[in-house]
Amino acid sequence: MSRRTTTLAALSLALACSPPDPGAWRRVDLWQTVPRVQLSPFVNKRKVVFEAKIGYLGAQEVRDLSQVPESSFKVFPHQAAGQVRTLEQVAGSRLAFPLDLGREPYFAFTPLLDDQNPQPARFRVEVREGERSILVHESRPEGAPNPAPPLARVDLSPWAEKKVELILAVEPPEGSPWDPASVTRVRWASPAVYDRVPRPPARPPGPPNLILIGVDTLRADHVGAFREDGGSPLGPVSLTPAIDRLAAESDLWLDAVSAFNVTNPSFASILTGLYGKNHGVYDLKTPLPDAHTTLAEVLDGAGYDTLAVIAARHLGPHNSALGQGFDEVMLSNEHFAAELPVEAAMDWIAGRRQPFFLWLHLFDPHTPHTPPAPYALGQRPSAPVGLAAVPGWTPFRPPGPTPHEQPVLAGHRWLYAGEVAYLDRQVDRLLDSLGSRGLLESTVIALVSDHGENLGEHGVLHRHGGLWDTTTHVPLLIRKPGEKPTGSRHRGLVQSVDLFPTLLRLLGRPSPAQDGEDLYGLVAGGKGGRPAAFSEHASQLGVSVRTRAFRFMRSAGNPFVADGTYFYDLRTDPAEERNLAGQGHPEEARLAELLERWLQAKRPGPGQAAPSVLSPEDEARLRSLGYL
Repeated sequence: MSRRTTTLAALSLALACSPPDPGAWRRVDLWQTVPRVQLSPFVNKRKVVFEAKIGYLGAQEVRDLSQVPESSFKVFPHQAAGQVRTLEQVAGSRLAFPLDLGREPYFAFTPLLDDQNPQPARFRVEVREGERSILVHESRPEGAPNPAPPLARVDLSPWAEKKVELILAVEPPEGSPWDPASVTRVRWASPAVYDRVPRPPARPPGPPNLILIGVDTLRADHVGAFREDGGSPLGPVSLTPAIDRLAAESDLWLDAVSAFNVTNPSFASILTGLYGKNHGVYDLKTPLPDAHTTLAEVLDGAGYDTLAVIAARHLGPHNSALGQGFDEVMLSNEHFAAELPVEAAMDWIAGRRQPFFLWLHLFDPHTPHTPPAPYALGQRPSAPVGLAAVPGWTPFRPPGPTPHEQPVLAGHRWLYAGEVAYLDRQVDRLLDSLGSRGLLESTVIALVSDHGENLGEHGVLHRHGGLWDTTTHVPLLIRKPGEKPTGSRHRGLVQSVDLFPTLLRLLGRPSPAQDGEDLYGLVAGGKGGRPAAFSEHASQLGVSVRTRAFRFMRSAGNPFVADGTYFYDLRTDPAEERNLAGQGHPEEARLAELLERWLQAKRPGPGQAAPSVLSPEDEARLRSLGYL
């Protein structure tokens, strides 16, 4: 046999043994699909039968108002659960959606009753092929609308690669009286059909894509990959199996420090590489001056498609001006539950052909803590599975429902952990969608948090006041393009402002003048990171300098931190519980002088940012989140 024949035979054998390409995941959003409507004779035909609207994952009101003082309720008008896309449907109606299914199809939704009028009803899903209709799912949600019930997943594999109609029907339970005078409505939350289709053609070689996942209020110690024990503060089980798997393929900076303890100023620093002293944004109503150059502006000028999905209204361009450089900004009118921005990101990415930049902001760990079941009940997926079915669930705390320990803000430490686990599941789905399209091989993925959260430490519960590690130590990772990259774990102080020049270098773009340093350069050759990291407090109520061994902090006018100076020896007091200020430690004087020199060394540039006037609606929203 000739060498050529042998080579061809070996290649044929290899191809025969390799698994077939499963294809790319496709998502058909029924929320954006017009159905054919069928009505029961009992339905008042003058009523709106169905409506696609933004609803709540659970109930709109998430607090037990019996625990909220009347005076507080007047200040905090409501606390909304995370928002999702919902199909609101009248009982007695049937909605038929034509589908041309691919491989491995399934239908997913969360069944929600109307929390204002929670009448009993049955959710029925049927598949019609030709003249034959088959019932494939039936459920009846019961009890309080919070937490939201688990996601329902309906297997459609018997109809793979066929044309069918998917029928959503709502009926009263058997034996229940039918009152034509009442209008019973239910909500199909996040209703979508998923299947696999052939992969799109590979994009011609070019600059990498960039996805920046900015998670709100996520502490580093709640991400398993950033802990020595791989678990969480609640025990040995990690809350974040999907992010942990991403971290195994990424470069991690284990000692990253945020430039701020609050959302808008922190993201202004991340997206410009500037400290607050140089960009001038210190609150939730001061827009970033146009003269500053953002990451999106640099990439937009380089021919990138750009999208920002912002899950909390107060971070929107009307307050922050962080829409600079984005072709499109998708913004919540309250705050999104993570599944909505992740699904919007999947849809947008599926339509891209040129290099793209996506800023994906996820709000969930912030109060109000309203994860759906089973995350709210103390369970998370046993393993990351992407868009496939969850094979089983693993407890991460004692099981069962948990009332809010902070009823005004609707917060609980266990529910905070549930929010982190729920968010991790949504990141898992996004990564699988990217992988199925071959985009992990051409996309830089960065994940960072804007700030942390106090969960009872320092006498502060569910507010991120103060500049301790609880509020400034954040997860930070970068996955570089490649089919199966391997990452590294780096020790040494770095800052969130360092992402800006690092990401631009990875994309082959020059960086404008700013305060960040290349993260890889900071740890190259055993440098061990920055000698010191600086953080500023919202509303200029404090400032901090942290070295590997010590922290020095000043506070003035802060309702959560008494006025004065604070000095901690992190070697013997990592929890920052013993203030040693004024006891003559020589390092205190050195850090006080260093901090003062840093504050005075301002970068020349645009004039001081000026705050805007909040609308009454935005002011009420910020009060309900504990910011005012």
